[in-house]
Amino acid sequence: MSLTITLTALDAARLLDATSAGIVLVGILIAGTRSIGRAVWLVAAQAILLSAAIAGVGLATHSSHLVIGSLVTLASRGIAVPLAIRYILRQSPVRVERNPYLGPRASLVAAIAIVFVSAMAIGNATLVGSVEAPRALPAAVAEVLTGLLIAMTRRKGLSIVVGLLVFENGLALVAFSLTYGMPFVVELGATFDLLMVVVVVGVYARRMLTVFGSLSTDKLRNLRG
Repeated sequence: MSLTITLTALDAARLLDATSAGIVLVGILIAGTRSIGRAVWLVAAQAILLSAAIAGVGLATHSSHLVIGSLVTLASRGIAVPLAIRYILRQSPVRVERNPYLGPRASLVAAIAIVFVSAMAIGNATLVGSVEAPRALPAAVAEVLTGLLIAMTRRKGLSIVVGLLVFENGLALVAFSLTYGMPFVVELGATFDLLMVVVVVGVYARRMLTVFGSLSTDKLRNLRG
């Protein structure tokens, strides 16, 4: 496969830095929002930025599998998964995260603190590669931690899934920052796993709505003996 569009290494580095900063900013907004629907679209925006970063480096390094991987990322994480979650959300009577373990303002502050700590801890790390983007790895680690923060401090099942998606986007950016691309088979496997998780979540969400009339995990905790 020949690539007719190319980027210089410098342009790709600037694109990777810009998209990494955008992914971090979107992650902070997700941590600070109570609207589950808005959080889903913000996760989709993260996936679009991630796809743009992968495509830019793929064009700069003349790597066809990275360009294809960016399209797979866009189609799965940016379109298919958000639409599936929105479909599940439309069946739920609750569209807003209520009474989270950590309020929106506290989550926002915690997410910002995670970004600064990640930048200070990993900002001086030197990566060997054809595209030098110093912001990529700290941003990736920050997103992994932000995703964990969201998943651990939310009560609604779909909010927890959103946190896991942010975590997954961070992992993808970590792997991409360290290796500038995984084998295409591995990328397809990760995408398939992600889609299967969404399918399983859809099945359990429908069952919870039928039995409990809610997607709150508090209902599940009450079943413990």
